[in-house]
Amino acid sequence: MVIVDKDLGEIRLVKNARAKRIIVRKKDGYLQLTYPPSVSMSFVEKTIRDMKPRLMSLVEKKTTGILFTPDIEFNTFSFTLKLITGISTKNYYMSLKEGILSISCPADINYNDSTVQSTIKGFVEKALRYEANRLFPAKVKSFAERYGFKYTELKINKSRTRWGSCSSKKTINLSFYCMLLPEYLVDFVILHELCHTVEMNHGERFWQLLDKVSDDKAKELTRVLKDHKTML
Repeated sequence: MVIVDKDLGEIRLVKNARAKRIIVRKKDGYLQLTYPPSVSMSFVEKTIRDMKPRLMSLVEKKTTGILFTPDIEFNTFSFTLKLITGISTKNYYMSLKEGILSISCPADINYNDSTVQSTIKGFVEKALRYEANRLFPAKVKSFAERYGFKYTELKINKSRTRWGSCSSKKTINLSFYCMLLPEYLVDFVILHELCHTVEMNHGERFWQLLDKVSDDKAKELTRVLKDHKTML
């Protein structure tokens, strides 16, 4: 069984006769929750709600050694990051214009400080969310109209466990971290989720449909997407 949470992303539930308690582990692209047969589904769902702050920390835990400095090369398909050491001794300033995200940092800043890194990351994530909300709706609408898909709504979230998902009510969910992908992979993620409005599982008919809308590259692009490493 799979639960899709708007913040945590995909949570795969595994019933294990040898399990004595509920255990959650971070996997590649999802969370895995193992529970004993004696535990009810309502208790599992309550546990997820109670553990959500901890699970969010697990999901958002850094897996890369990125360090935001003025020398960093950080690009999305719609903007490039430019860090500037300013003249102010206190404040940060951010602007997003003409494809450049400029963040002006205090003059006496120590870029190795974890608080500084967290602050800069917060600005970057704000820009990612803004751009995702600006760009993704038109993309989803365009692909849906081109290939005849019907969806109810689009939601942008900050999931770190999966790029996108589609609910049984045909709601498309896309992570704003998709902004870190090359644009052709963003398009593929959108097509993948739109295909789920017709085929909810990953059976043969799903892959045939995804091949049809991706120039017979469904499996190839899925492998590329799985192997892609982002900077956040």
